[in-house]
Amino acid sequence: MGVARALTTVTVVVLTGVAALSAGVSPARAETGPPAEPGVPAGFRVAGRTSVTAGVERLDLVRDKPPLSVHVARIAPDAPVSLRAVLSNDQVAGPGPNGERTSSMCQRVHCLVAVNGDFAGGDGGPLGGLLTGGELLRSPGPSELQLSVGDDGTLSAGELSWSGTLVPTDLEPLTLAGVNVAAAADGVTLYTPAYGPTAAAPAAATTVLTFRTVEPAGAVRVRQTTMVEITGLTEQLAGSAAEAIPADGGVLAGRGTAADALRSLWARMQSGQVSSRALVRLDTRAGVAESLGGGPMLIKSGARWFADAADDFTRGRQPRTLVGWNAAGEEWLVTVDGRQPDASVGMTLAEAADFLLALGATDGLNLDGGGSTTFVDDGAVVNTPSDVAVRRSGGDVIEHLAAPGQPVVGHVERPVTSALAVVPKNEVSVPPLPAETGGVPGVGQALSPAAGAGPGTDPGSVPGGGVPALVVPSGSGFGGVLRLAAVLSDLVVAFALAAMALRRRRRRAGPSAARALPA
Repeated sequence: MGVARALTTVTVVVLTGVAALSAGVSPARAETGPPAEPGVPAGFRVAGRTSVTAGVERLDLVRDKPPLSVHVARIAPDAPVSLRAVLSNDQVAGPGPNGERTSSMCQRVHCLVAVNGDFAGGDGGPLGGLLTGGELLRSPGPSELQLSVGDDGTLSAGELSWSGTLVPTDLEPLTLAGVNVAAAADGVTLYTPAYGPTAAAPAAATTVLTFRTVEPAGAVRVRQTTMVEITGLTEQLAGSAAEAIPADGGVLAGRGTAADALRSLWARMQSGQVSSRALVRLDTRAGVAESLGGGPMLIKSGARWFADAADDFTRGRQPRTLVGWNAAGEEWLVTVDGRQPDASVGMTLAEAADFLLALGATDGLNLDGGGSTTFVDDGAVVNTPSDVAVRRSGGDVIEHLAAPGQPVVGHVERPVTSALAVVPKNEVSVPPLPAETGGVPGVGQALSPAAGAGPGTDPGSVPGGGVPALVVPSGSGFGGVLRLAAVLSDLVVAFALAAMALRRRRRRAGPSAARALPA
């Protein structure tokens, strides 16, 4: 009886401790806060509420422990607005600087609310694809995760399938390998004026075919057949000057067997076997109106949906930009400030996923974060970006994080590759404003990134970056309390099994042996 009583006591203590841990407080210091406001995650309070337009509300949420500052745009299913992907400077990789501030993109498309969009690729353009206004400005890779807006306004995430062909009059089509991306090693890549004034500089021998659009005039659009006129062929060597892209046409760049196909087409055209006119066709998945890259997927069908990688990008508390939605048609654009210990420390990916779930989203994904995280309302930045201008001898420079003792001039909005903007559904035809790529208002105009301060060193923006972050142990945020409960429960079971074995042994040994055991 003494052993059984002791085991019962251990079991009660263990389960009491587990229950307290599950509640997030110690057993002796349990606290109950005010009930959460509907639509506001537990632990947060509303510091500000703004009606942006009918059906669109901005919430400024704060939390004390840990300190967090979060901005949320909540979009009702019947709101008279649309989501639009915006490309920085309206060019993928034009002459520098490639990036544009989110506030500038919002202003020039006359948006209501906007957040920063896709990560930066190696050429300074978006890492993933970008489809907007009927134009495929950049094709996505086969494994790129895309946030897509349907023709009916619904959001979805996944690969964006696309295809492209050039069909001459002899009906021997050429398949396109990419649009406004790095030239394929053995394929035909299309460059349009949206790439920039010139195509990508050749890294290997490349054959280039130029064309102008004939009918309909203007840009080559998806799900529309465009007649073009082939105007010239150029052979390029590695390192030679990039080919200029006609303002009223485009460039087809081929390498390997694709270069042979372009030469063959040109030869057939010169001999009169085919006309100089051909048809160009681009198609994307049916029903998709807008699309930009992002990732990883955070939640899907109401559950977490990403890998628990042991890196700062995943487990570090970083500034985050998030998008969430549900089957009812509700949508959320979210930014989480970070790297500000007294104001907002940021979130891990697990915390970001749980936050979206608490808002009411069932699906959602992560966009570019770190110093890129920006929330814009009516053209003005309302969050506090984490990049800072610090004073050094010789001038002010931009850092991802100020070193101890460095005088901070102010927080700086980082130029980014794209933005996700909320615009009125019935847009009035208003000329767009020019892009702003100069200095940041309120900060010195001669700022330049410090050594190592590019986006590639920012772990909130690129995994493997070098900025210190509050790293949460692998269990935290990924069911750590449940794992602890499971371990303690295993101990209880082990004790119980030991007691059962002890009782059996006492029965087999007889009454005299049982009396010899301590009570």
